[in-house]
Amino acid sequence: METIKRLFQAKIEAKLNKGKVLVLYGPRQVGKTTLVKEILKKHSSGKGYFNCEEILVNETLLSMNSSRMFNYFSGNEIIALDEAQSVLNIGKALKILIDSHPELNIIATGSSSFELANEVSEPLTGRKYEFFLPPISFEEIKHNFGNAAAIENIENALIYGSYPEIVTTANNEEKLEKLRLLATSYLYRDVLNYNRIKNPDLLMKILKSLALQVGNEVSPNEIARSIQIDRKTVLSYISLLEQAFVIFRLPPFIKNRRDEIKKMSKYYFHDNGILNALVNNFLPLENRNDVGALWENYLVSERRKFNECHNLKPNSFFWRTHSGNEIDLIEEANGELFPFEFKYNSEKFSRGAHSFVENYKSKEIQVVNKQNIFEFLQTLTKS
Repeated sequence: METIKRLFQAKIEAKLNKGKVLVLYGPRQVGKTTLVKEILKKHSSGKGYFNCEEILVNETLLSMNSSRMFNYFSGNEIIALDEAQSVLNIGKALKILIDSHPELNIIATGSSSFELANEVSEPLTGRKYEFFLPPISFEEIKHNFGNAAAIENIENALIYGSYPEIVTTANNEEKLEKLRLLATSYLYRDVLNYNRIKNPDLLMKILKSLALQVGNEVSPNEIARSIQIDRKTVLSYISLLEQAFVIFRLPPFIKNRRDEIKKMSKYYFHDNGILNALVNNFLPLENRNDVGALWENYLVSERRKFNECHNLKPNSFFWRTHSGNEIDLIEEANGELFPFEFKYNSEKFSRGAHSFVENYKSKEIQVVNKQNIFEFLQTLTKS
């Protein structure tokens, strides 16, 4: 496949010329640099890109001197500051720059929210727009290459994931090589460099444990016992992995009924390829016994991409009872509940799931399989 035009580009462009800093988060290798360079090509003849890991750029921002910063960066219609989290007190520097020159268009990118978000949160209060760039979405494949290509790519996405470099690589062996490199080191660079991480092997053990539990509630206590560490350490590592955009949490839907599971959350990976790399399984779907978990991870993550792209903010949950009744995904918007069940081939929802509709007067359960994924990713549940 060719270079993929990101649907998120229009969202970012719509906020230019607003007198605020645009902050773009996302995992490493997800295409943030490519995206900002595409914006620069369109609006400023490609000029205005600065890598904050370069010494002179970093020192200019560290100066906190509005005149020095303006003289260095001005003359560009857009100023794109890539890897902004590498600059100490970047939030303060950006505040000084945008306050003294509100006419500037500044885009700052970062791959770890625990560094960049913490730095920009307070200094840029009321002075920023935030965006999250995920791996390539089903909708973006459809938009770039058509419905047939999007459907044909589903199995590839379930196995190899949707990182831009993976999607645009035709050879499966090359996909595997790139994925393994990404999943064993590069993706976690921000986490491993963080000062609270002292044991990379422990991080990988926790990741593999989470990968093997996709689709199930995760017990930090069980993980702690299995790898012989304390629960607090497990929770700390999981939190960092969330902030580095490797995994995300889906909480339980709770209305204080006695039978409902209340304490444990589910964790999903932003990308199926990373999930498969961690369990070291790239077999075709027909040779696997975890297709249900792969399908669930794929659809929950795709739904997040869809909602993010369309500025939708429903509350999202799963529901399960101790007696085995369950709903894979529930979206709550405008006082209504929208339940979804994910079945790769089936059209039937789980036994007992209808009790959710009866108890909570929700919308009817929608079963999402590979035949009706279009409908699922075009169903708006606006908050």
